[in-house]
Amino acid sequence: MTGILELPEEIRPFIGKFLDTNAIQACLLVSRSFHQSFEPILWQKVVIRNSKVDPVIGIKRVPIDVDALKTRTRDVHNYVIHDRVDSQFYELSFPHLKRLQLIGNSSAVSSRTLKNEDNGPLPFSYQTQVADQNRLVRLNPTTRTLVVTDLPATPNTKFWETIHSTWFSPQILHATGPVASTQEAANAFWKACTRFTELTLLRLTVEYSPILSTLTFPRIRYLNLETTPGVQSRWLRPQDHLVLMKACPQLKHLTWNASSFSSTSLSLSASALLLEFRQAIEQNHWPYLDSLDFCKLYISKPGGKELTLLLQDFPNRLTALRLESCQFNIRSLRLLKDPKFDSLRILKLFSGCGVTSKMALDILTSCPRIEVFRSTHIYVGDVDPSQPWVCKRLRSLTVCFIHRESTPSRAELDLNVYAQLAKMTDLTRLDLGQYSMGYTTSDPEFHLMDAINTLDLRLKAGLGHLSTLSKLRFFGFAFSFQVTGEAELLWMMEHWKELRTLVGQLGGIVWSALRAMEARGVEYRLSGRGI
Repeated sequence: MTGILELPEEIRPFIGKFLDTNAIQACLLVSRSFHQSFEPILWQKVVIRNSKVDPVIGIKRVPIDVDALKTRTRDVHNYVIHDRVDSQFYELSFPHLKRLQLIGNSSAVSSRTLKNEDNGPLPFSYQTQVADQNRLVRLNPTTRTLVVTDLPATPNTKFWETIHSTWFSPQILHATGPVASTQEAANAFWKACTRFTELTLLRLTVEYSPILSTLTFPRIRYLNLETTPGVQSRWLRPQDHLVLMKACPQLKHLTWNASSFSSTSLSLSASALLLEFRQAIEQNHWPYLDSLDFCKLYISKPGGKELTLLLQDFPNRLTALRLESCQFNIRSLRLLKDPKFDSLRILKLFSGCGVTSKMALDILTSCPRIEVFRSTHIYVGDVDPSQPWVCKRLRSLTVCFIHRESTPSRAELDLNVYAQLAKMTDLTRLDLGQYSMGYTTSDPEFHLMDAINTLDLRLKAGLGHLSTLSKLRFFGFAFSFQVTGEAELLWMMEHWKELRTLVGQLGGIVWSALRAMEARGVEYRLSGRGI
């Protein structure tokens, strides 16, 4: 067998993609040849900060020497600048740069935004940053992904014009906070957006632009829009969202978070906008749209009638649906079981949607083509062994199994759940934790004490039945009031050979078991919100 020292040079960078920083640094010490092969990987992502102390963990970081960075520019693929740094770091050209991130101080931006002073004078320390930003985007036209987050030095007209006219093939723009403080800059910003295929615009502050209603965005396939709870003059409004949506004829995936729709002062305009949006859907304005992600929409009327009408008249074959704080009811559920929605593969129902335990089980027992399913909770007593789950293609399941406080014979009921889960042999992700108490308003049968009576995750309770889940890569049980012991951990290592991430509380674990888990390349986290 060929030893690691005899690996061909062209294979080493490929292996390095799967190693963490510590492992790569160890490879550098093996030999001069290994050092030459693995060192470029360390330079693929470069993060520049204006402080030598990490504000989160309080550890002093060794600053990157700009002269050393100049010698490694060909290796950099991802360049990240936090807040204000020396101008020398903005004067570099990276021939193979793919991702550029400019991240500002969100607290400084929010204080100015709340006073509606986004286009006011900049603090002295930021006066030169605008010119630096312009220089950086001009020197790096190969960038495909641009992230602009809460920049106190709001990008100007030249910044967006340079991207529009000189970047070779931009694909993804992720913008948060101020992006244009003048009408001229706003016009340039929207023109630059026409070059991208994916837009994520969150809590955007942009001056009014008369050309927005005249532009088309022919390349955009993915659109993620989010408003703020209170709309001020320069914040992008839901009305502008709809104008932007209608100018994207190739739209395939839409994420729309319009939290301002819950405002009483905007209830009439919200209803009118939702009606206009539904009419555009009915007219097949977006012939390629097949993925919807809504948050805080369709809540102006009780009962979920508007969402039901939208799904009823949706002309395309829907493949993904994600709802949070929306009115999903039994009528919407009946629609999803219609043959018209046989194409649905991803269904995620978060808190505030009114999803009950029996509704979640109805999906598992009647929607065979679902591959990714997320709900809030399922009562173990509602699981009926005579009604098997039909979604044999299920790859990801996120739901918390709980007992009613007064339920006897919980051990026998737990076995019913394990028997159903054991049949889902294609599962790669299983999350049995509860990331929030939001489902307390979803089910009229729910009582607060039910939340602590979760599925017993010990071997003696039936966990061993899940040895059939040989493809499992993620297992989570954070905030489920369950503790996994050493016996369970060793069992997972033996039977789940593909496991890479474990999230939840461990108890009574000896160091040898933890070292075995680390040697297997399994990442452990106590909690995992947002994973």
